[in-house]
Amino acid sequence: MSVTNPSAVTVPRNALPPFESFNVYIMIGPVVLGALANACFFGGLVVQTYVYYASFPNDNRVMKITVAAILASQIAHLICVSATLWKVAVTDYGNPLTFLVFPLGADAAILFTAITGALVESAFVFRLWKLSKTLVLPLVSLALCLLAQSISLAMAVKAFTMTNLVTFETDENRLITLSLTSRLACELTLTLSMAWYLRKQRSSTFSRTTTMIDRLVLWTIETGLTTSLVVVFVLSFFLSMKQNYIWVGIYANLATVNANSLLASLNGRLILRSVPNDSLNMNTLSSSGGGPSRKTQSVVINVTQSVRNPPDVFKYNEGEA
Repeated sequence: MSVTNPSAVTVPRNALPPFESFNVYIMIGPVVLGALANACFFGGLVVQTYVYYASFPNDNRVMKITVAAILASQIAHLICVSATLWKVAVTDYGNPLTFLVFPLGADAAILFTAITGALVESAFVFRLWKLSKTLVLPLVSLALCLLAQSISLAMAVKAFTMTNLVTFETDENRLITLSLTSRLACELTLTLSMAWYLRKQRSSTFSRTTTMIDRLVLWTIETGLTTSLVVVFVLSFFLSMKQNYIWVGIYANLATVNANSLLASLNGRLILRSVPNDSLNMNTLSSSGGGPSRKTQSVVINVTQSVRNPPDVFKYNEGEA
């Protein structure tokens, strides 16, 4: 196909109803940028995984397997995203009709996004249960997680059989919106609940414990809100700009950001090791009774504050439930 202006290729009206011209900047561009960003996030995930296994060799076997499963899912996800990039930017470049349907790599990426989301959010639900010692909020979060990932799995199945992307987005608009909304609600519920329960354990008696809890609260909010922010962007662009691939480029990074948030949370336990012990040195001078040869003694008193152990939610040692 001979293309004189690659940024604006005319497409038959009956091919892509919502738009009359094909613009590579809002169709191919987001896919390229999304794939590059995803590769960078994946590199960060690999580093975090190495740090996790090197720093916490005594963690529960279930947690170790979960982290390994997340990494395996993300390897498959990276392959799918890379295949999608190759399809739209190399194999079928210059053919706007390619965008009538998702490439198979993109369809499979939806599947691995759902798998990663289920693994990550289940781990966070478990952590919330250990921290709260109640079932209400963990069960609510788990229900939202299962709802979001179940819809994502259904969307992946339908994506494999789609014949027209525009029709797919229109017909499945409510389900896609419900999936993203429930996922956002789950992320916010988990993040804010853990931050609140951690705040309740804050003690004003010991400065080291207070500092430790404050750092954990901040770290929990930062890691949790990062994924929530990505979901907000995906949902916003999907609802306002279905006719281009901007939301697709952002969605390609959702799973990797989600996986990084869990590893950052697990490795955040290293923060506990960086808080120094509080100690107080007091020099007290006392003198003996009268007499020409007065002697002065220097008494050094070392006062060390006892510190509460870290909250159980941050322990995953072998033998724990």
